[in-house]
Amino acid sequence: MTTKRTSKNLYFHLSRRHFIKGAAAGAMIVGAPAILKGLTRTAKGAEKGTVRMLMTAPTMIPGDWKTFEAETGLKMQETVMKDDTGLFLTEVQVNDAGDRFDIISTLAGVERPLIEGGNIIPIEHKNIPNWAGMPDSIKAVPYLTRELKPEGGSVWGTPLAMNADSFGYFPDKLGLPYPPEEVSWSLVFDDPKTMGKSATGTMFYYLEECAMYLKGSGKLQIGDPANMTPEEANKVADYMIERKKAGQFRSLHTTFDDQVQLIKNGEVLAIRCWEPAVKEAQKAGMKDFVYSNAKEGYMKWMHGCYIPAQVADRGNIEEVYKALNWILSGSYAAAISPLRGYVSGRPDLGAQYAKEKGLDAAAAAAIDEAQAKLGKKFAKDLFWFTGAPDHLAEIQAAADRFVNA
Repeated sequence: MTTKRTSKNLYFHLSRRHFIKGAAAGAMIVGAPAILKGLTRTAKGAEKGTVRMLMTAPTMIPGDWKTFEAETGLKMQETVMKDDTGLFLTEVQVNDAGDRFDIISTLAGVERPLIEGGNIIPIEHKNIPNWAGMPDSIKAVPYLTRELKPEGGSVWGTPLAMNADSFGYFPDKLGLPYPPEEVSWSLVFDDPKTMGKSATGTMFYYLEECAMYLKGSGKLQIGDPANMTPEEANKVADYMIERKKAGQFRSLHTTFDDQVQLIKNGEVLAIRCWEPAVKEAQKAGMKDFVYSNAKEGYMKWMHGCYIPAQVADRGNIEEVYKALNWILSGSYAAAISPLRGYVSGRPDLGAQYAKEKGLDAAAAAAIDEAQAKLGKKFAKDLFWFTGAPDHLAEIQAAADRFVNA
Protein backbone atom coordinates (compact mmCIF):
# COMPACT_ATOMS: atom_id res chain seq x y z
CA MET A 1 0.00 0.00 0.00
CA THR A 2 1.40 3.41 -1.00
CA THR A 3 0.68 6.10 1.53
CA LYS A 4 0.80 9.81 1.19
CA ARG A 5 0.69 11.92 4.29
CA THR A 6 -1.62 14.87 3.88
CA SER A 7 -2.02 17.47 6.55
CA LYS A 8 -2.87 21.07 7.14
CA ASN A 9 -1.33 23.23 9.81
CA LEU A 10 -3.41 26.05 11.20
CA TYR A 11 -1.14 26.42 14.24
CA PHE A 12 -0.81 30.17 14.24
CA HIS A 13 0.15 32.85 16.77
CA LEU A 14 -2.70 35.05 17.94
CA SER A 15 -2.51 38.44 19.53
CA ARG A 16 -3.80 38.73 23.07
CA ARG A 17 -6.73 40.77 21.75
CA HIS A 18 -7.79 37.94 19.44
CA PHE A 19 -7.34 35.40 22.23
CA ILE A 20 -9.72 37.34 24.45
CA LYS A 21 -12.24 37.42 21.64
CA GLY A 22 -11.93 33.67 21.28
CA ALA A 23 -12.25 33.06 25.00
CA ALA A 24 -15.29 35.32 25.20
CA ALA A 25 -16.89 33.44 22.34
CA GLY A 26 -16.22 30.22 24.20
CA ALA A 27 -17.85 31.56 27.33
CA MET A 28 -20.93 32.52 25.32
CA ILE A 29 -21.12 29.10 23.76
CA VAL A 30 -20.78 27.31 27.10
CA GLY A 31 -23.70 29.30 28.40
CA ALA A 32 -26.04 28.64 25.48
CA PRO A 33 -26.17 24.91 24.68
CA ALA A 34 -29.89 25.00 23.89
CA ILE A 35 -29.34 27.44 21.04
CA LEU A 36 -26.49 25.40 19.65
CA LYS A 37 -28.56 22.24 19.51
CA GLY A 38 -30.51 23.84 16.70
CA LEU A 39 -27.53 24.29 14.38
CA THR A 40 -27.92 22.61 11.01
CA ARG A 41 -25.53 19.74 10.38
CA THR A 42 -24.71 18.11 7.09
CA ALA A 43 -22.92 14.76 7.33
CA LYS A 44 -20.58 14.85 4.35
CA GLY A 45 -19.13 11.61 3.07
CA ALA A 46 -15.57 10.70 3.98
CA GLU A 47 -12.95 9.35 1.61
CA LYS A 48 -12.85 5.60 2.15
CA GLY A 49 -9.78 4.56 4.08
CA THR A 50 -8.94 8.05 5.37
CA VAL A 51 -9.57 9.31 8.90
CA ARG A 52 -9.61 13.08 9.29
CA MET A 53 -8.56 14.42 12.68
CA LEU A 54 -8.74 17.95 14.08
CA MET A 55 -6.06 18.49 16.73
CA THR A 56 -5.08 21.40 18.95
CA ALA A 57 -1.54 20.22 19.74
CA PRO A 58 1.08 19.34 17.11
CA THR A 59 3.16 17.70 19.84
CA MET A 60 0.60 14.86 19.92
CA ILE A 61 1.60 13.73 16.43
CA PRO A 62 3.79 10.61 16.81
CA GLY A 63 6.52 11.90 14.53
CA ASP A 64 4.55 10.74 11.50
CA TRP A 65 1.67 8.37 10.82
CA LYS A 66 3.59 5.70 8.88
CA THR A 67 3.24 3.05 11.58
CA PHE A 68 -0.44 3.90 11.97
CA GLU A 69 -0.99 3.46 8.25
CA ALA A 70 0.98 0.21 8.13
CA GLU A 71 -0.85 -1.34 11.09
CA THR A 72 -4.39 -0.16 10.33
CA GLY A 73 -4.48 0.07 6.55
CA LEU A 74 -5.87 3.59 6.96
CA LYS A 75 -4.49 7.01 6.16
CA MET A 76 -4.47 9.74 8.79
CA GLN A 77 -5.08 13.31 7.67
CA GLU A 78 -4.58 15.72 10.56
CA THR A 79 -5.28 19.42 10.80
CA VAL A 80 -3.75 21.35 13.68
CA MET A 81 -5.35 24.52 15.00
CA LYS A 82 -4.50 26.89 17.84
CA ASP A 83 -4.88 25.38 21.32
CA ASP A 84 -7.49 27.91 22.41
CA THR A 85 -10.75 26.96 24.15
CA GLY A 86 -12.87 29.69 22.60
CA LEU A 87 -11.58 29.11 19.08
CA PHE A 88 -12.02 25.34 19.35
CA LEU A 89 -15.60 25.58 20.61
CA THR A 90 -16.41 28.04 17.84
CA GLU A 91 -14.90 25.73 15.23
CA VAL A 92 -16.93 22.74 16.45
CA GLN A 93 -20.18 24.33 17.56
CA VAL A 94 -20.55 27.22 15.12
CA ASN A 95 -18.46 26.25 12.10
CA ASP A 96 -19.58 22.59 12.20
CA ALA A 97 -16.11 21.02 12.23
CA GLY A 98 -17.81 17.63 12.49
CA ASP A 99 -18.79 18.00 8.85
CA ARG A 100 -15.10 17.89 7.95
CA PHE A 101 -13.52 15.73 10.66
CA ASP A 102 -14.05 12.20 11.96
CA ILE A 103 -12.17 12.69 15.26
CA ILE A 104 -11.70 15.91 17.19
CA SER A 105 -9.06 16.23 19.88
CA THR A 106 -8.44 18.97 22.39
CA LEU A 107 -7.59 19.60 26.02
CA ALA A 108 -9.97 17.58 28.12
CA GLY A 109 -12.51 19.58 30.05
CA VAL A 110 -13.74 21.28 26.88
CA GLU A 111 -15.96 18.27 26.16
CA ARG A 112 -18.59 19.35 28.68
CA PRO A 113 -20.18 22.02 26.44
CA LEU A 114 -19.81 19.63 23.49
CA ILE A 115 -21.85 17.01 25.35
CA GLU A 116 -24.46 19.58 26.36
CA GLY A 117 -24.63 20.93 22.82
CA GLY A 118 -25.03 17.52 21.22
CA ASN A 119 -21.82 18.01 19.23
CA ILE A 120 -20.23 14.66 20.14
CA ILE A 121 -21.64 11.17 20.57
CA PRO A 122 -20.94 8.57 23.29
CA ILE A 123 -18.18 6.11 22.50
CA GLU A 124 -18.94 2.39 22.63
CA HIS A 125 -15.74 1.32 24.32
CA LYS A 126 -16.45 -2.35 23.55
CA ASN A 127 -15.52 -1.40 19.97
CA ILE A 128 -12.08 -0.34 21.18
CA PRO A 129 -10.29 -3.52 22.36
CA ASN A 130 -7.38 -1.65 23.95
CA TRP A 131 -9.75 0.27 26.24
CA ALA A 132 -10.33 -2.81 28.41
CA GLY A 133 -6.76 -3.01 29.71
CA MET A 134 -6.41 0.69 30.42
CA PRO A 135 -5.55 1.45 34.08
CA ASP A 136 -8.60 2.21 36.20
CA SER A 137 -6.95 5.45 37.30
CA ILE A 138 -7.14 6.67 33.69
CA LYS A 139 -10.63 5.34 33.06
CA ALA A 140 -11.83 7.20 36.16
CA VAL A 141 -10.65 10.60 34.91
CA PRO A 142 -13.91 12.56 34.62
CA TYR A 143 -12.94 13.99 31.24
CA LEU A 144 -13.60 10.58 29.69
CA THR A 145 -16.73 9.45 31.50
CA ARG A 146 -18.09 12.83 32.71
CA GLU A 147 -20.41 12.23 35.66
CA LEU A 148 -20.65 8.50 34.92
CA LYS A 149 -18.60 5.66 36.34
CA PRO A 150 -16.36 3.75 33.90
CA GLU A 151 -18.20 0.48 34.45
CA GLY A 152 -21.42 0.38 32.45
CA GLY A 153 -21.63 4.13 31.82
CA SER A 154 -21.39 6.16 28.65
CA VAL A 155 -17.85 7.03 27.62
CA TRP A 156 -17.43 10.39 25.92
CA GLY A 157 -13.75 10.30 25.03
CA THR A 158 -10.59 8.24 24.86
CA PRO A 159 -7.11 9.46 25.84
CA LEU A 160 -4.75 10.77 23.21
CA ALA A 161 -1.96 11.66 25.61
CA MET A 162 -1.55 13.27 29.00
CA ASN A 163 1.09 14.64 31.31
CA ALA A 164 1.67 16.24 34.68
CA ASP A 165 3.26 19.60 33.92
CA SER A 166 5.68 21.37 36.21
CA PHE A 167 8.84 23.38 35.53
CA GLY A 168 12.40 22.96 34.37
CA TYR A 169 15.44 24.00 36.40
CA PHE A 170 19.23 23.69 36.70
CA PRO A 171 19.91 21.64 39.88
CA ASP A 172 23.67 22.19 39.93
CA LYS A 173 23.51 25.93 39.37
CA LEU A 174 20.90 26.30 42.10
CA GLY A 175 22.44 23.84 44.56
CA LEU A 176 19.31 21.67 44.49
CA PRO A 177 18.68 17.92 44.08
CA TYR A 178 17.86 16.17 40.84
CA PRO A 179 14.56 14.33 40.32
CA PRO A 180 13.01 12.22 41.74
CA GLU A 181 13.62 14.40 44.80
CA GLU A 182 11.01 17.15 44.98
CA VAL A 183 11.61 20.87 44.69
CA SER A 184 9.17 23.73 45.20
CA TRP A 185 7.31 25.88 42.69
CA SER A 186 8.82 28.78 44.64
CA LEU A 187 11.71 28.52 42.15
CA VAL A 188 9.39 29.99 39.54
CA PHE A 189 7.51 32.50 41.68
CA ASP A 190 9.43 33.80 44.67
CA ASP A 191 12.82 32.21 45.37
CA PRO A 192 15.66 34.75 45.81
CA LYS A 193 18.03 32.36 43.99
CA THR A 194 15.99 32.76 40.79
CA MET A 195 15.20 36.48 41.06
CA GLY A 196 15.22 37.89 37.54
CA LYS A 197 16.06 34.43 36.16
CA SER A 198 12.69 32.68 36.15
CA ALA A 199 9.83 32.67 33.67
CA THR A 200 6.21 31.75 33.37
CA GLY A 201 3.63 32.20 30.60
CA THR A 202 0.78 34.43 29.51
CA MET A 203 -2.04 31.88 29.17
CA PHE A 204 -4.74 31.70 31.86
CA TYR A 205 -3.67 28.28 33.08
CA TYR A 206 -0.35 29.71 34.26
CA LEU A 207 -2.41 31.75 36.71
CA GLU A 208 -3.99 28.50 37.89
CA GLU A 209 -0.57 26.96 38.45
CA CYS A 210 0.41 29.87 40.64
CA ALA A 211 -2.86 29.32 42.53
CA MET A 212 -1.80 25.71 43.04
CA TYR A 213 1.53 26.85 44.49
CA LEU A 214 -0.13 29.40 46.77
CA LYS A 215 -2.63 26.83 47.99
CA GLY A 216 -0.06 24.05 48.40
CA SER A 217 2.33 26.31 50.30
CA GLY A 218 -0.42 27.72 52.51
CA LYS A 219 0.08 31.29 51.26
CA LEU A 220 -3.49 31.69 50.03
CA GLN A 221 -6.83 29.98 50.54
CA ILE A 222 -7.95 28.54 47.18
CA GLY A 223 -10.74 26.02 46.63
CA ASP A 224 -9.98 24.45 43.25
CA PRO A 225 -7.09 26.00 41.28
CA ALA A 226 -8.64 24.61 38.08
CA ASN A 227 -12.00 26.28 38.72
CA MET A 228 -11.34 29.45 40.68
CA THR A 229 -13.91 32.03 41.61
CA PRO A 230 -13.33 35.52 40.18
CA GLU A 231 -12.28 36.70 43.65
CA GLU A 232 -9.68 33.92 43.94
CA ALA A 233 -8.35 34.58 40.46
CA ASN A 234 -7.86 38.26 41.23
CA LYS A 235 -6.04 37.50 44.48
CA VAL A 236 -3.64 35.25 42.57
CA ALA A 237 -3.18 37.93 39.91
CA ASP A 238 -2.40 40.47 42.65
CA TYR A 239 0.33 38.17 43.98
CA MET A 240 1.81 37.61 40.51
CA ILE A 241 1.79 41.34 39.78
CA GLU A 242 3.64 41.92 43.04
CA ARG A 243 6.26 39.35 42.06
CA LYS A 244 6.52 40.80 38.56
CA LYS A 245 7.13 44.32 39.91
CA ALA A 246 9.72 42.90 42.31
CA GLY A 247 11.69 41.69 39.27
CA GLN A 248 11.15 37.95 39.68
CA PHE A 249 10.50 37.16 36.03
CA ARG A 250 13.05 37.40 33.26
CA SER A 251 10.32 36.94 30.67
CA LEU A 252 6.76 35.80 30.01
CA HIS A 253 6.61 33.25 27.21
CA THR A 254 3.76 32.84 24.74
CA THR A 255 4.88 29.92 22.57
CA PHE A 256 6.76 26.64 22.81
CA ASP A 257 9.64 28.14 20.85
CA ASP A 258 9.85 30.96 23.40
CA GLN A 259 10.32 28.39 26.15
CA VAL A 260 13.07 26.56 24.30
CA GLN A 261 14.98 29.73 23.45
CA LEU A 262 14.86 31.08 27.01
CA ILE A 263 16.46 27.84 28.18
CA LYS A 264 19.02 27.50 25.41
CA ASN A 265 20.07 31.15 25.67
CA GLY A 266 20.82 30.75 29.37
CA GLU A 267 18.31 33.45 30.32
CA VAL A 268 16.58 31.43 33.04
CA LEU A 269 17.47 29.16 35.93
CA ALA A 270 13.89 27.98 36.38
CA ILE A 271 10.99 28.14 33.95
CA ARG A 272 7.44 26.87 33.89
CA CYS A 273 7.51 24.97 30.62
CA TRP A 274 6.25 21.95 28.77
CA GLU A 275 8.27 18.77 29.19
CA PRO A 276 9.15 18.67 25.46
CA ALA A 277 11.00 21.99 25.95
CA VAL A 278 13.25 20.26 28.48
CA LYS A 279 13.84 17.42 26.03
CA GLU A 280 14.78 19.93 23.32
CA ALA A 281 17.31 21.55 25.66
CA GLN A 282 18.77 18.17 26.58
CA LYS A 283 19.07 17.24 22.91
CA ALA A 284 21.11 20.42 22.49
CA GLY A 285 23.55 19.18 25.13
CA MET A 286 22.08 20.77 28.26
CA LYS A 287 22.00 17.54 30.26
CA ASP A 288 22.05 19.48 33.53
CA PHE A 289 18.61 20.96 32.81
CA VAL A 290 15.80 18.75 34.15
CA TYR A 291 12.04 18.61 34.59
CA SER A 292 11.01 18.85 38.21
CA ASN A 293 9.22 16.59 40.60
CA ALA A 294 7.21 19.40 42.15
CA LYS A 295 6.44 19.56 45.84
CA GLU A 296 3.07 21.32 45.68
CA GLY A 297 1.63 19.45 42.71
CA TYR A 298 1.19 19.51 38.95
CA MET A 299 -1.05 20.81 36.24
CA LYS A 300 -2.35 17.42 35.15
CA TRP A 301 -3.93 17.48 31.73
CA MET A 302 -5.22 15.15 29.09
CA HIS A 303 -5.89 15.62 25.41
CA GLY A 304 -8.91 13.50 24.63
CA CYS A 305 -10.32 12.15 21.38
CA TYR A 306 -14.02 12.65 20.67
CA ILE A 307 -16.35 11.56 17.89
CA PRO A 308 -18.38 14.35 16.24
CA ALA A 309 -22.12 13.75 16.04
CA GLN A 310 -22.02 13.87 12.24
CA VAL A 311 -19.99 10.65 12.11
CA ALA A 312 -23.05 8.66 13.17
CA ASP A 313 -24.53 9.27 9.71
CA ARG A 314 -21.33 9.15 7.69
CA GLY A 315 -20.82 5.40 7.37
CA ASN A 316 -17.20 5.28 8.55
CA ILE A 317 -17.63 4.69 12.28
CA GLU A 318 -15.71 1.38 12.11
CA GLU A 319 -12.69 3.16 10.69
CA VAL A 320 -12.94 5.77 13.44
CA TYR A 321 -12.95 3.07 16.10
CA LYS A 322 -9.96 1.38 14.46
CA ALA A 323 -8.05 4.68 14.63
CA LEU A 324 -8.99 5.24 18.28
CA ASN A 325 -7.86 1.72 19.15
CA TRP A 326 -4.47 2.35 17.51
CA ILE A 327 -4.03 5.51 19.58
CA LEU A 328 -4.42 3.23 22.61
CA SER A 329 -1.87 0.79 21.21
CA GLY A 330 1.72 0.06 22.14
CA SER A 331 2.86 1.58 18.86
CA TYR A 332 1.54 5.03 19.73
CA ALA A 333 2.79 4.79 23.34
CA ALA A 334 6.26 3.76 22.15
CA ALA A 335 6.37 6.74 19.80
CA ILE A 336 4.96 9.56 21.92
CA SER A 337 6.67 8.85 25.27
CA PRO A 338 10.29 8.97 24.00
CA LEU A 339 9.46 11.87 21.70
CA ARG A 340 7.62 14.10 24.19
CA GLY A 341 7.66 12.47 27.60
CA TYR A 342 3.87 12.18 27.46
CA VAL A 343 1.82 9.34 28.91
CA SER A 344 -0.53 7.46 26.60
CA GLY A 345 -3.69 5.64 27.62
CA ARG A 346 -1.79 2.32 27.51
CA PRO A 347 1.79 2.86 28.68
CA ASP A 348 1.91 -0.85 29.57
CA LEU A 349 1.45 -1.75 25.90
CA GLY A 350 4.22 0.71 25.07
CA ALA A 351 6.61 -1.18 27.35
CA GLN A 352 5.56 -4.47 25.78
CA TYR A 353 6.04 -3.03 22.28
CA ALA A 354 9.51 -1.72 23.15
CA LYS A 355 10.57 -5.17 24.33
CA GLU A 356 9.11 -7.01 21.34
CA LYS A 357 10.60 -4.59 18.80
CA GLY A 358 13.95 -4.30 20.55
CA LEU A 359 13.85 -0.53 20.92
CA ASP A 360 16.99 1.09 22.24
CA ALA A 361 17.60 1.60 25.94
CA ALA A 362 16.79 5.34 25.86
CA ALA A 363 13.37 4.74 24.30
CA ALA A 364 12.59 1.90 26.71
CA ALA A 365 13.60 4.10 29.66
CA ALA A 366 11.34 6.93 28.48
CA ILE A 367 8.40 4.54 28.23
CA ASP A 368 9.10 3.16 31.72
CA GLU A 369 9.33 6.70 33.06
CA ALA A 370 5.98 7.58 31.51
CA GLN A 371 4.38 4.53 33.08
CA ALA A 372 5.86 5.42 36.48
CA LYS A 373 4.20 8.85 36.37
CA LEU A 374 0.82 7.24 36.99
CA GLY A 375 1.89 6.23 40.48
CA LYS A 376 3.90 9.35 41.27
CA LYS A 377 3.10 12.65 39.62
CA PHE A 378 -0.49 11.78 38.75
CA ALA A 379 -1.10 10.64 42.32
CA LYS A 380 -0.73 14.22 43.62
CA ASP A 381 -4.00 15.88 44.60
CA LEU A 382 -3.39 19.11 42.68
CA PHE A 383 -4.71 19.55 39.99
CA TRP A 384 -6.58 18.38 36.87
CA PHE A 385 -6.81 21.17 34.32
CA THR A 386 -10.06 21.93 32.55
CA GLY A 387 -10.20 23.90 29.32
CA ALA A 388 -13.55 25.44 30.24
CA PRO A 389 -13.69 26.56 33.88
CA ASP A 390 -16.95 28.08 35.11
CA HIS A 391 -15.49 31.60 35.18
CA LEU A 392 -13.25 31.45 32.10
CA ALA A 393 -13.73 35.08 31.09
CA GLU A 394 -12.93 36.36 34.60
CA ILE A 395 -9.90 34.10 35.00
CA GLN A 396 -8.60 35.19 31.60
CA ALA A 397 -9.14 38.83 32.54
CA ALA A 398 -7.13 38.32 35.75
CA ALA A 399 -4.32 36.68 33.77
CA ASP A 400 -4.33 39.56 31.30
CA ARG A 401 -4.14 42.04 34.17
CA PHE A 402 -0.92 40.31 35.30
CA VAL A 403 0.53 40.26 31.79
CA ASN A 404 -0.23 43.94 31.21
CA ALA A 405 0.96 45.15 34.62
